[in-house]
Amino acid sequence: MSIKRLYRRALLGAGSIVVGAGLAGFAIPAAAQQDTITFGTALSLTGRMSTEGVRVREGYDLYVKTINERGGIKVGNKNYKVAIKYYDDQSDANTSVKLYEKLINEDGIKLLLGPYSSGITFATSAIAEKYQLPMVAAHAAATGTFDRGFKYIFATLTPVDQYTSNMVKMAADAKPRGQRVALIHETSLFPQASIEAAERQAKAAGLEIVYKEAYPTGTKDFSAMLSAMKARNPDVLLAAGYTGDMTVIAKQVAELGINLKMFGVSLGPTLPGFVEALGPASEGILEPIQWAPNMAWKDEIFGWTAADYAEIFRKEYGRLPDYHPPQSTAAMQVYQRALEKVGTLDPKAVRDAIAQTNIMTAYGPVRFNEKGQNIAKGMGVVQIQNGKAVVVFPTEGSEAKFVYPIKGR
Repeated sequence: MSIKRLYRRALLGAGSIVVGAGLAGFAIPAAAQQDTITFGTALSLTGRMSTEGVRVREGYDLYVKTINERGGIKVGNKNYKVAIKYYDDQSDANTSVKLYEKLINEDGIKLLLGPYSSGITFATSAIAEKYQLPMVAAHAAATGTFDRGFKYIFATLTPVDQYTSNMVKMAADAKPRGQRVALIHETSLFPQASIEAAERQAKAAGLEIVYKEAYPTGTKDFSAMLSAMKARNPDVLLAAGYTGDMTVIAKQVAELGINLKMFGVSLGPTLPGFVEALGPASEGILEPIQWAPNMAWKDEIFGWTAADYAEIFRKEYGRLPDYHPPQSTAAMQVYQRALEKVGTLDPKAVRDAIAQTNIMTAYGPVRFNEKGQNIAKGMGVVQIQNGKAVVVFPTEGSEAKFVYPIKGR
């Protein structure tokens, strides 16, 4: 199925939906409303993308806690505390669209934060555009979301084409070259866009695509697909989907004895539970990342380095963050700078200020093109080595040398 057709189906499906989620956040007392800026979002707090969705919320909440401890956001001559109204979209685009309608029409929210995933953001950003309310999306990378001429959607993360570009470069530059490439992906927006980009990049680098296949959302067993791929004797496998699928695929790659020189997935190695679920089978797996604690960025608002952010997060949540929380925090900081600049809560004025964003955060630089994509930062790549995800690309600032070919495969 083509990307355009997937987009069309997602948008059409957003028109006839039933609410299936309840309030997951907290209510703002009426007496405090005039002194509080309340943002709104529906997140994947349950369902198949809840592993990622919970991390998204943690980054939003860490910002709220920090900014409120520092007196809030100054808008004009007044300081406002910050709150976020959350709903659980259960990892479903149809549910999410209805919940954003509820946020706007029943809760009176005028400043929106994006949901999790490109597919859900594609559907919900149409609601933001319909009501001409800004949506800063921290977790949508697929280019199709930003190719519709919308004026109210902005994203802090790097566009989808860059998710695979560094891994393709690593394969092309490896000795011996990772010449024979296999590609598999889920049939949803971000995974499909990611692998289509990988195919273009691999061909441009002179690599051979020996296998390419898609699997439907909800697939539980990938053994038949992987056996067919094994018969093509690939050097490199790039797989795109969400963490649960990537865990099963990596497990079955090991069980089937597929001898890869290089193995990259779109999500998983930096998220809790991936290494624990796979054990030795996780060794050598690559993941593109938007952020790591050792990256050389310093936040202009809070004064945090990337390493500071990681330590503050660890103290708050008892573990180090992957890139999802700082991505969320950066989205809130985009709003903060816009509100400070215009001195009003008017959504149109805030939208115009967001479009002019040019800030440095602990997550990295943020600057938007005319489509609302962040064009200011690149990506890194981590590899599981001795049970830990370490940065191996780019070489400047890397924590370890890229292991190639994968040991023991």
